[in-house]
Amino acid sequence: MKNSSEKPKTLSSLNRYIIFNMIVALLLIFVLCALVCTIAAESLAHSLTHLYMEENPTVSAEEAYQILMESETIPLEAHADDVLHISSQYTTIMLMACLVCILAVLFIFVRKLRKKLVTELSTFERALTDISKMADGNAEDISEISSDLLEFDNICLSFNQLTMRLKDSEKKRKKLEAQQRKMIADISHDLKTPITVIQGYSKAVRDDVADPNLQKQYLDAICRKSEMVAELIDTFHEYSKLDHPDYRFEMTEGDLCEYFREYLAEKYQELELGGFSLEADLPDEVVPFLFDRGEFKRVFENLIANSYRHNDSGTCIYAQLIQEEAYILIRIGDTGKGIPEHLRDKIFSPFVVGTESRTMSKGSGLGLGISKRIVEAHGGTISLADDPSGVCKTLYEIVLPAVPQ
Repeated sequence: MKNSSEKPKTLSSLNRYIIFNMIVALLLIFVLCALVCTIAAESLAHSLTHLYMEENPTVSAEEAYQILMESETIPLEAHADDVLHISSQYTTIMLMACLVCILAVLFIFVRKLRKKLVTELSTFERALTDISKMADGNAEDISEISSDLLEFDNICLSFNQLTMRLKDSEKKRKKLEAQQRKMIADISHDLKTPITVIQGYSKAVRDDVADPNLQKQYLDAICRKSEMVAELIDTFHEYSKLDHPDYRFEMTEGDLCEYFREYLAEKYQELELGGFSLEADLPDEVVPFLFDRGEFKRVFENLIANSYRHNDSGTCIYAQLIQEEAYILIRIGDTGKGIPEHLRDKIFSPFVVGTESRTMSKGSGLGLGISKRIVEAHGGTISLADDPSGVCKTLYEIVLPAVPQ
């Protein structure tokens, strides 16, 4: 493993921006100070030239200037004090001018750097203000942000990722709310019909308005409808139970193939009495897997129940288990009517049934939704597949992760 110190080190864009502007500022200070020194030196030279011409009236200005430039010492013995005073004045002026130049350049540098940072930070301020749009349901109005500076660009990237997650979360929330509203409406619909029948028949029997010869039929209808209500409530409870944070699956390791074989053996007689045939293709070897036996039985029950509830007698039900090195594949299908094309993409959604009218449907429409949650809790996936052989009109595929050998 390479040491982190061996990684190539590069200057960040903010550091490059600061260093570049510092170099420009230093160059500007150097140029301005050089210019001030040049002007001060020229002014000092002209002042000294004037003093020299006072001592030597016959010397022209050009000659006096030339003499002063070529002399190693200033030939102004009579004006030594004036020379010292003038030199100190120009030195002070020169130093003050250089200091002013330095401060002015530094001010410009700091102002420019501050403007750059404020501009970048204002982008974040506007972006954070836009987050409030989430509360109004306007998540799509939030746009991505970017920056020319690497440090801020990384923050922009994190912010954009956060907004994407918030948008996805908002979409899921709206979808969940819509599903909950639909669920409440569907639960009310599914419970209303049998409860209405129970109320009608029970009142007829209670008030002695029912034909005495039909009272037993009324009571049988009340019993059947009450059993239907109990089954619906149990199904709703099972569906909601899987979402509860405190619910835990009772995982035990066992032979999944043998468990599937035992379930099909128990189901065989029931299917035969209903006029359905069963064909199974299961391997002889052990297929180890960690699973909840009760919940997985519910998965098999829901898938096979779909076959004999929505198909006529004479339909053949197929069951297959294939063990591969990386996964376990379970297939359950039938040769029946198949699933309408417009329902195939949403067949695992809650309350989706095979008919347009829920009053004529068989089942609550939660079975496949429950199966999907159970399979996903075991780390697998369930999907509606096409049978490559064309035998099965409906074919469910469950893919589970294989236990490492």
